[in-house]
Amino acid sequence: MELWKAFVPALFVACAATPAAPPAETPPMDVPHVTGETPSPPAKPPVDEKPAEPVPFEVWRQREPIYELYIRHFSEKGNFKGVEERLPELKALGVGIVWLLPVNEIGSIDEIDAPHGNPYAVKSYEKLNPEYGTEADLKSLVARAHELGMHVILDWVPNHTAWDNPLITQHPDWYAYENGSIKPVSKDEFAWIAQLDWSKQGLRDYMTDVMESWVKTYDLDGFRIDFAHSMPVDFFKTLRARLEKHKPVFLLAESGNIDAHPTFDMTYDWNVYPMLGDVAHGQKAPSAIDDVLLHTQLVPYQSLPNALVMRMTYNHDDNGRFTLGQRYKGGVKAFAVLASMLPGKPLVFDGQEVGYDTSLGHDPKVKIDWNDKDGYRPFYTKLLRLHRANPALHQSGMGDFRKIDLAPAERGYSFVRRHGADNTVLVVLNLGETSLTTKLAPAENVGSIAGDYVDLFTGDGLHIEDDQSLSLGPWGYRVFVRGPVE
Repeated sequence: MELWKAFVPALFVACAATPAAPPAETPPMDVPHVTGETPSPPAKPPVDEKPAEPVPFEVWRQREPIYELYIRHFSEKGNFKGVEERLPELKALGVGIVWLLPVNEIGSIDEIDAPHGNPYAVKSYEKLNPEYGTEADLKSLVARAHELGMHVILDWVPNHTAWDNPLITQHPDWYAYENGSIKPVSKDEFAWIAQLDWSKQGLRDYMTDVMESWVKTYDLDGFRIDFAHSMPVDFFKTLRARLEKHKPVFLLAESGNIDAHPTFDMTYDWNVYPMLGDVAHGQKAPSAIDDVLLHTQLVPYQSLPNALVMRMTYNHDDNGRFTLGQRYKGGVKAFAVLASMLPGKPLVFDGQEVGYDTSLGHDPKVKIDWNDKDGYRPFYTKLLRLHRANPALHQSGMGDFRKIDLAPAERGYSFVRRHGADNTVLVVLNLGETSLTTKLAPAENVGSIAGDYVDLFTGDGLHIEDDQSLSLGPWGYRVFVRGPVE
């Protein structure tokens, strides 16, 4: 109840207050149109080959941003070796956790995925997709990531199998049935995969054994669990206990269910993320974010300070449904700032850091164009390095978030996050395609935001008042920082 009292004034009450007039000697801060960002060269991979010092699990699980990649598209080679060669680039970007899409042998295909196959149709839980390389290649990839101080989690697909998975004939009792036949996950969208029955103890024992063997064999740091929202959480509680006999593991659930915590370290943001496109297209006001954020995350998660929510503007499930440009119009970077700065952990999807805006599909011949003509790499580098450097962003829990009202609000959105007296990140966004001149109007419970800051994207030092006036161009964004930026 106390958290509710803390957030309601900042989110809803203070907007009705009459803002004070700005001091005559404080002119509006003019912001270069669109971004206010000064171009900078791409981040260079680290040159020091000395292995990174290991950090405790409790630190990296909280601090490190995630990068999701499809081995087929990420490099010209389209295999484990190609990924390994590019790991220093991800390290330089600020990535700490690399999420590999499924690497198991691929089974039966549907008409959409023909002739390449969908990695979420698993033919064998024991075998690698030979297209990607050998066991030694995957071990080398993981070992190299560890040398760089990074961690690797594997996308695992335990809810269902391909129709030609040997389990169908070896253990038909492990599958769910309908009218006497093994049923698909659904008759419409997922007819190409067969549903497993998680009430069967034999299936649970088998899957636990296989996943444990992968952690032991490849020294994996965890798993992203596909379709976790349809599976029993108690299985993963048992699984986690088994895996952690060997090492701490990071578990990411494809689920927005709060009950997945604390068994899982992180769940999806299936509350705020789905509405961002509506905000970008003017179908909802930015203030609509407040209600969803408050009622589905800030308040419910107050008793789960170690629970993480994955923040994103794109992921593999949306690849093929829309592109970043289609969903966010000219505001791709503005919404990326929003997603990276909200409580949780930011995700960057395959090629997003160079503005790649084409559906990848499953064709191995399709490769990401790494020509960063619009300067996305330095942009994402600043965001991710800030997240991992400044505890205002990677601290536990969501209780530090404070919404800052704007006068007028129009398409603006602003908030502040703090950790102690020395670390503050102040975010001001224009989530619209027309210029915005506004003034910060923090509510009383937000506390003073006045002080000296560094502009994340220009590197300039500046002083901000509590009633500071700002001018932002279309889709403009400003991030003001006290404390470390990288």
